[in-house]
Amino acid sequence: MASNTKINRIPVKWVRDRAKAAYVKADKCFVCGSTTDLELHHLNSVTLLLNKWAAEKGYDIDTDEGILAVRDEFIEEHHTELYDLVFTLCNNHHVMLHNIYGKIPTAPSVPKQQKWLQLQKDKFEGNTAHQNFPTSTGSFFSAFY
Repeated sequence: MASNTKINRIPVKWVRDRAKAAYVKADKCFVCGSTTDLELHHLNSVTLLLNKWAAEKGYDIDTDEGILAVRDEFIEEHHTELYDLVFTLCNNHHVMLHNIYGKIPTAPSVPKQQKWLQLQKDKFEGNTAHQNFPTSTGSFFSAFY
């Protein structure tokens, strides 16, 4: 293999390294209010977004040089997904969410993740107002009770 095609680093790590300086992590878990073992959860998989974006643009991000040349453009075009559609979660709730939606949640799961997070927060706070409202996904909520 030629040295210029060798992958030295996973492309998404280059993006995260650049973007993380602007991440805003809350001081407590969105769901339970814990202040320990806090992590950021992106509702959209940065890996899936990056790979789809690069394919659509025809960019080669398989080398360090390739991803470094376009990562700022990606960050600019995906500001909402990288910075706004993010939740601070304790490790426990982060793991729970990924156990339900998978290691790399797909874009269609974003509204479901948001509903799940709000439901968990409501349950933790003892608010049951949202627990029985109808949904278009039918059995979606039954998986959590």
